[in-house]
Amino acid sequence: MIVGHALALLSGPPHAFEANGCAAPEPAPSWVAKFAPTTSDCSMDSTVPGPQWLPTAVLRIPVVVHVVADNACVNGNVSDALVHSQMAVLNEDFRALAGTPGAGGVDSKIEFFLATVDPSGNPTTGIQRYCNTTWYQDSGSYWLSSAWDPARYVNIYTHSAGGSRGYVPFLPADPSAAVGQPQDRMVINWLAVGRVGPFPPYHTGRTVTHEMGHYLGLFHTYYAGCGTASAPACYTTGDRICDTPPNATSHKGCTAGITSCGGVPVPIQNYMELTDDTCMTGFTAEQVQRMRCTLATYRPDLAQ
Repeated sequence: MIVGHALALLSGPPHAFEANGCAAPEPAPSWVAKFAPTTSDCSMDSTVPGPQWLPTAVLRIPVVVHVVADNACVNGNVSDALVHSQMAVLNEDFRALAGTPGAGGVDSKIEFFLATVDPSGNPTTGIQRYCNTTWYQDSGSYWLSSAWDPARYVNIYTHSAGGSRGYVPFLPADPSAAVGQPQDRMVINWLAVGRVGPFPPYHTGRTVTHEMGHYLGLFHTYYAGCGTASAPACYTTGDRICDTPPNATSHKGCTAGITSCGGVPVPIQNYMELTDDTCMTGFTAEQVQRMRCTLATYRPDLAQ
């Protein structure tokens, strides 16, 4: 763990970076039940896996990374090398590539690449840089002037992330979500970008993998508590996924334990937990189907 100077760069009290974890908002189950009726196979209140969502064709998604530093261009100035390493981690994890830490998961056949053409058709590296302390502090509506068409690109912003490791502002199935609008983005704390990053144990790029899961429609494994373990109720309770173990709360570290949900093991290996980077190894088959459903239903113009 980095102490002293690096922690001082974060907003909030010391260790906020670790304590805040993922700040992606998830609505209360009571709100979902009242305002989010089932309208698709991957809605806010249910998941309906099926052969149409199996990972067959490879889907490739363009990404633009907005690197936001302070006015001095020092704090937050993530290198191109770390950005490229982060893209490699994303693809290892989402493709469950053999010989990589993500090999233990299920191949989603979803791939990511830094954009090569900008919205105006000009060549680009897919990396945009800004030196603006207000933006770095996660303040103001910076996305209004910087976002590339969110219907066609994943916009990832790296800055202080308000002291959290990262977040997305909403899940795409949320009826109030502004999918395709400038605020439709992913935010990552600059200390959690890439491999090898500066802040163990969140230094191998799994924060971006986790937030991309949210961006593609996944809840935390512990969303809404234990839920129901058996089908079909497990598709409408808990995290709306049946092949993730019931999970009552978030966990840190890599120590295997038992949940309070009927004595099942904590899913420390799942990317949608909040455990350390080194113990995360994959998505489940039904999480993959929900993500592919989300792409088709809520983000139809994103994948190539």
